Amino acid sequence: MKAKIIDLANQLGMEIAASEEMKRLEIAKDAYSADADLQAKVNEYEADRLALGQEFAKDPSEADQRAIADIRARMEELTKEITVNAAYVEFAEAQKAVNAIMQAVNNEIKFCITGERPTECTHDCSTCSGCH
Repeated sequence: MKAKIIDLANQLGMEIAASEEMKRLEIAKDAYSADADLQAKVNEYEADRLALGQEFAKDPSEADQRAIADIRARMEELTKEITVNAAYVEFAEAQKAVNAIMQAVNNEIKFCITGERPTECTHDCSTCSGCH
């Protein structure tokens, strides 16, 4: 029986991998990775995040409050610049679509095992089998 379950999981995985949502995600991921300006901003954001963590790791009396404020301000600016970038937006939306499929699959498996449908409303009808 275990081999049959694994085989079915493999078939399901292959179907998901071949879905339009996964194709969209791969294209979006490639565009996201190829955008040099976007990647520079993402890298700068990550470097700032690490620097902020280092400041927070210090004893509060030794932390440079001005540096913390400057880093936070720059991170907010970078966040705004990153999240309006078309490649980022498409990548995030494509990832959300794939996550919705995965959640729907997991919910269906849970229903088949327990007989209970998840009761949380995500307000995203693509993840649901019907309203309340």
